Amino acid sequence: MSALAKTYRVYRFDLAQKQVTADFLKAASDNEAIAAAQLSSATKCEIWDGKRLVAQLDSERQQP
Repeated sequence: MSALAKTYRVYRFDLAQKQVTADFLKAASDNEAIAAAQLSSATKCEIWDGKRLVAQLDSERQQP
């Protein structure tokens, strides 16, 4: 039996830590949602499943 995809919210932030975008993504697990969100060019993002914070990710890219 395969896992059903859940809808996660992804909030992306700019350098000033202000929210820039809020998107939805579908993923079968928290790990899959984290992997998909890591493709973002944002400096920071948060992944939410309903009221539950799944992860906070900081970009390792250096800003000039």
